[in-house]
Amino acid sequence: MGRLYREQGRLDEAIREWQRAAALDRAHLEVRLDLGVVLAEKGMLDQAILCFKNAMELDPSCTEAHYYLGLAYFQLDEMEKAARVWSGALRLDPEDLELRLSLAEAYIELGKHTKGLRQIDKILKVQPYHLDALNLRGVIYLHKGDLDRAKRELRACVELDPAFPRSRMNLGVVYMHQGFIDMAILEFRRAVRLSPTNPDALYNLGHALAHRGQLEEARTVLLQALEFDPMMIEGLLLLGSLELQQNLDDEAVKRFQAVLVQDPRDPEALGALGQVAYRAGNFLKAREFVQKAIQSQPDNPWYHFLMAQVLRSMAKASRALVHARRAARLDPDLAEAQLLLGDLLYERGMESAAREPWSRALALNPALEPASARRDAETVGP
Repeated sequence: MGRLYREQGRLDEAIREWQRAAALDRAHLEVRLDLGVVLAEKGMLDQAILCFKNAMELDPSCTEAHYYLGLAYFQLDEMEKAARVWSGALRLDPEDLELRLSLAEAYIELGKHTKGLRQIDKILKVQPYHLDALNLRGVIYLHKGDLDRAKRELRACVELDPAFPRSRMNLGVVYMHQGFIDMAILEFRRAVRLSPTNPDALYNLGHALAHRGQLEEARTVLLQALEFDPMMIEGLLLLGSLELQQNLDDEAVKRFQAVLVQDPRDPEALGALGQVAYRAGNFLKAREFVQKAIQSQPDNPWYHFLMAQVLRSMAKASRALVHARRAARLDPDLAEAQLLLGDLLYERGMESAAREPWSRALALNPALEPASARRDAETVGP
């Protein structure tokens, strides 16, 4: 009955039936596995983990229980535990290639690229044309920063199977890193055609289009990505940023608030909401958001620059100067921060001290205008 309900998509009813079955027979291995899988599908990962551990107690040699337990840890971003469980499972069944592939993915997430490659090589020794393994080898070289090798590996995947969307998408990511935006867009479009409901492919396409300056199409594509994964933080942040550029502040605020529901300390969302409040003239609210962003990411020069702008607007020149100095020190190439630092020094009667940051600002961006030049223009008049 539980399996029937699951096939019909009635997961809550399936859970109830399997819980009844588990109560009737506490030594039934398949009931524990089925219950754990559906709990994981519902996002109830802690309960799912208990079911898989119970299954392993019933049968320590059950590699399926090991696999699902590792997968639950993987979904919880507990990669060390996932890798440990999957390594143990491979000792039970060294021929399980899917387990080995999963272990390689965990190693990638842990930054243990050599160990990941070792697992991939073992898979390809048995199945030289294993597409997932070949694709993952390309991803490992991408993570290692060896873009040329990553491109060769992923192109080989595409040649083996032009309809394999993950290789198309990852090849597009390599092109993005190499600065070949048009080629990246081409690969992402192909990936989306092959897998139109894949939110990652849609996100990558939207990201590349945004880099190309095609903001309207990028926004449309990102909205599609969020239809399939409404909680995708990267998609919400990028979409919100595009909407700020398009002066769609109300829409952008919704995206950033949705991010904060998942992560109340996300600095990018906090900083963006501070920017929106600053543009609206709500300086108290802006200061509150930007202060939280600085607490989450204290070495981000842009947040200190924004805080300096907010405090300057609140007539708190001394405190604004502290943040402007910090922004300019953290990123000497941030021209606007150098300009603001010079302006604040000038406003405090320190014209000689202002000249150095003004000079840096103008060297970085000659279109900027120091406060002294604006004063002279106002003095001369039309």
